[in-house]
Amino acid sequence: MSSHQMPLMFVRHAAAEDHHRLGDEFRPLSLEGRASFRTHARKLARLTPMAGIATSPLVRAIQTAEILAEAFGLNQVEVHPELEPRRNAHKRILHLARELGAGWMLVGHNPSLARASALALELDELPGKLRKGTVLALYPEGKRFSLAWMAAPGRYILRPEELQAG
Repeated sequence: MSSHQMPLMFVRHAAAEDHHRLGDEFRPLSLEGRASFRTHARKLARLTPMAGIATSPLVRAIQTAEILAEAFGLNQVEVHPELEPRRNAHKRILHLARELGAGWMLVGHNPSLARASALALELDELPGKLRKGTVLALYPEGKRFSLAWMAAPGRYILRPEELQAG
């Protein structure tokens, strides 16, 4: 399958521990978060192949990206500071998404990932919540994007028409 047939995926990191003694950026995934997301990632890998993974440098995002890499059979995870949860990160995330293109998974954080997703779809806000572990699949169409589907761990995959109805 060529990359132009693959979606671009925005992935919110899986459920993480509430605290870490070294600070927020060091919070790892919880045991439940790992298990739930591993199952979720394996289901997603059956839907479409992907070409690469870009992740925030925060521990919980890197761990989420590593689970995706295992499920999709990818050997490399690239760390991109554009995916860090900082002011105006949504603009940097969208720029990175356009630069990397179809076939890439971008692992990051809310609210910047949700804002980047809404901006990509030219919406004021997403029609559904971007819960921990949620994957939003978009199809690049020039500078614009269209929504393919959205899926969260333990939930069904929702298509665009289902998101608007719910």
